[in-house]
Amino acid sequence: MLDQKSPEEITKAAHTASDTLERTSSVDTHIPTIGDLFTASSSGSYELPERQAVQPFLPKHTFTLPPVALEQIQKWKPGDAAGLLPEINRAYFAVENRLYLWDYIEKKDVNTYEETHSIVGVGLVKAKPGIFNAEITHVLVVATTMNVSIIAVAFKAQPGEPHTLSFYRTEISTNSSGAQMKEIIGTKFGRIIMLSNLGDVWELDYRREEGWFTSRCTKRLLRSATSLFTKSNDPCTSIAVDEEGRVLYRLFANSAIQVSYLGEDGLSYSEGEKNQKINDAAKLMAPSSVHVESSHFKIVSIHPTTSSEASTYQLVAITSTGCRLYFTHFKYGSTRSSPSSKPDALELVHVRTPPPVPSTPQGVPHSNALPDHPVIIKSMYKDGILLLVDKRTEQQQSIITASPNIGKMATQGRMAGFPEFANRLDTHGHVLGIAEMPGVQYTLNELASQPSEPTRHFLVFTTHGMSVVTKQRPVDMLQKLLVGVGAHISAHSGEFQGFFELFGTIHACALCFNLVCHTSTPLSGIALQASDTVSIPVVKGATQLLETLGQKPSSLNPSYSSRHDGLALFIYRLISPLWTQKIVKESVQGAVVNYSTVVSRNKLISIQQILRKLEGFMDLNASVHPQVQPQSDEERSLYELYELVALISESISFLLFLLDSDVSKVMKSLTPEMQARFKAYTFKDLLTSNEGRSLATHLAMAMIDETMARYANMDIVIDVLEQRCGTFCSSSDVILYKAKKQIQAAKNEANTMPSRDALQESLKLLKRIAIHISYEQLQEIVHDYSQQGAFVLAVELVIACAYARDPQNVTTAFLHDGFNVNDNQRLAIYKAKEPFYHCAFELLKLAISPGTEKVLSAAQRPQVFQTAFSFDDECFHLYIYKQFVDQKLGHELIKLNPPLIVDYLRDQPFDLERYELLAEYYNLHDEFEDAAQVYMYLSRVADVPISTDRRLEYVLRASTCIKSVTAPSKQFEMFDFQKRLNVWIEELQQQRQLGPMEPSRA
Repeated sequence: MLDQKSPEEITKAAHTASDTLERTSSVDTHIPTIGDLFTASSSGSYELPERQAVQPFLPKHTFTLPPVALEQIQKWKPGDAAGLLPEINRAYFAVENRLYLWDYIEKKDVNTYEETHSIVGVGLVKAKPGIFNAEITHVLVVATTMNVSIIAVAFKAQPGEPHTLSFYRTEISTNSSGAQMKEIIGTKFGRIIMLSNLGDVWELDYRREEGWFTSRCTKRLLRSATSLFTKSNDPCTSIAVDEEGRVLYRLFANSAIQVSYLGEDGLSYSEGEKNQKINDAAKLMAPSSVHVESSHFKIVSIHPTTSSEASTYQLVAITSTGCRLYFTHFKYGSTRSSPSSKPDALELVHVRTPPPVPSTPQGVPHSNALPDHPVIIKSMYKDGILLLVDKRTEQQQSIITASPNIGKMATQGRMAGFPEFANRLDTHGHVLGIAEMPGVQYTLNELASQPSEPTRHFLVFTTHGMSVVTKQRPVDMLQKLLVGVGAHISAHSGEFQGFFELFGTIHACALCFNLVCHTSTPLSGIALQASDTVSIPVVKGATQLLETLGQKPSSLNPSYSSRHDGLALFIYRLISPLWTQKIVKESVQGAVVNYSTVVSRNKLISIQQILRKLEGFMDLNASVHPQVQPQSDEERSLYELYELVALISESISFLLFLLDSDVSKVMKSLTPEMQARFKAYTFKDLLTSNEGRSLATHLAMAMIDETMARYANMDIVIDVLEQRCGTFCSSSDVILYKAKKQIQAAKNEANTMPSRDALQESLKLLKRIAIHISYEQLQEIVHDYSQQGAFVLAVELVIACAYARDPQNVTTAFLHDGFNVNDNQRLAIYKAKEPFYHCAFELLKLAISPGTEKVLSAAQRPQVFQTAFSFDDECFHLYIYKQFVDQKLGHELIKLNPPLIVDYLRDQPFDLERYELLAEYYNLHDEFEDAAQVYMYLSRVADVPISTDRRLEYVLRASTCIKSVTAPSKQFEMFDFQKRLNVWIEELQQQRQLGPMEPSRA
């Protein structure tokens, strides 16, 4: 059964729904960045959640080292090399001359690497291009007391498959010159930078082959010319490089920090600003904080930030008391071409004091309380997340966490200050390293995260083993709350009310839709990062929350519920990765042109799965998808959102089906204009504009052609296309395809009986799908019909298309009721029909134009007009008549004597041209008395600037018409009429002599 919606209706609904998404997206776009929250020089606002379900960080997995490694790590001493290499899924520690590498993903393999001398430092760096073969991805740099060696590493990881890791000795090494390289880091360009125990910073370089005067591996001190011959009493204690590999930071023993520039290409070196008065600046910015007093002040680590986190600061330093110091390496107000421009300063912009010491809340384990005087021995900061290792006792350490309170940031914006969550996690053993697991793209707005997407996970490597800590997003918190209460939601309404207030009702409703529409397939290939499955009780609980708390009026527009805006926000977040992206990208390999999706195929399928789940949910819940005619703005909007969801889902199927076919062949069948559109359009363009809809139709026709070539059976083609992409390649498209083929066949057999039969058959097919034929498609078909002289068929099709959009003829009643423009529903129907009215007029105009005699004989023309004027639609008739009159074709129109023509010509307000045509119409059709009356009226009409001569002409025409009335019963009446005309003629002649005078009312 064919869907009874016109292309215009579908496009308009999609456009309106898209506008709704844009409106609700403002709650996301107005969320400030962390840097935006630096409204004061310092801050220290934290929230310490009491319930386990809403803790910002939770331990997820804990597992011990394999027995062999556990035995060896007992020999490890503080200060020995140890840490994490998350890029290759390994933890490491060194005991004397042996390096142990533990595969914490598989939890069993331990690789051992042995050197001649004690190992003091280890680093993993991206391999330089052009040195090794293509499979080498990294180099493992191992420093001993005597030398520095490079080991080639080949790491391969594919989603859903076990990773592989291979090590290769390279014999590339250099002497350490008495310096022990304790810290080794690298840039994305493969540059290796090392920090020695003497506080010097070195660069290690390696080559493919030895040169005449250079070995394969060399090192050099990174110092400026001025500092090369001076000895500093303030050694460097830590180094860090930014993600772009262009800026190097050094931390010194006296808590000074220096910035150096590595060049736009990341391969040069120049020293920059050294800030030695950080403590003084911190005290000025946070004068009331004891944590920045000189007696407590010591910076223990530095952490470059990413461009995705902020543009207002580039470095975060951590003090021994847990303070965060935010720095920019650009002078205030300086201009720079890009975030990677050369640093020209190092200025403190904000001081963040550590989390407060709370009293232990009632019913909360003591381990959740933060320590009174933390002693920070290790720290990690990345993309807004802070993890501090606190040495509580010699035997016990714990992790203090801090992360943005996205709920307050979303609901209060900059007015929230700088709000954060904080909590504490116990550890087993001494912490050797902390790192984030790779593979999760950072986003500050965790409210937009899908439950099936992996959340951020952090590795805590200890002398006991590994702890995996997960960062809870709001959707994870809501899920755990629902799991905790089970079916007793109403008994815990206060908790959910608090959750909705914290994150905002619209956001909370969107999170409920997240849970309802979850997909069970994890997007990460690593089991440690897999998300919890959303259970049926959780889905039921989220649905109940939508029905209760979701009824609250929206903060964006009180005429809508928060549930409605939450749904729109959920859809917006879901489709954001594709909505404004180009549909395809083109690549050329030799003479072959290839096309692929801009958004990955897996991502498209994932989005489609969630959209289909949302469709199913809306089908079963009338509160979010009214099953009857919408009665309110919200119901109407919900209906439009549902239609958009279905349309996007089908468009993904269509695109994937297209790319699975012979795309190059399909592209060649398109016109150059359509090819350009396809390569330039976004999903939004395709679905919400008439031009996009036209492109979709052309693609559908091309796809049908391609599919017909494969299957050569129309029924099979219909089944295949409707199954794969029913909206874009439905049975109506197949029927349209068949009709066009019939028209083409008729063109090839012009003016023959088979040609006429083919055209008749095409019309029969097209009438079946009239509701689905867009105005643009109709224009093409009508042009083909008229070129073959089939004007009658063209008019019939135009009328069928207009009728299909208003089978109840609502517009006629709309006309009789005064054509009230505030009647949106009926006005919309009229607007939908109006383009087809115009198409009919253009056809009729063409039928009477010179030059059509070759395809349309004079004898056929009346049939064309008879077909058009047989359409029982008053609005159609009046539109056609107006177009004829406006284009000075009224004389042709009155010859045809169409229905309602007199009513149109006499219609108010008065129009001189129409009344002249009315008089001419009466005269032409031998209604002389009526013609005389109209001419008399025209000669006397006031308020219209008509010259006296022209009025005399009207009177004389009226006199001629009177003389043509020959009926005996009318003679006395006409005699009297003539007498009055004579009097009026005398008055007009006098007026011509004396000047203007008011026309007589006699």
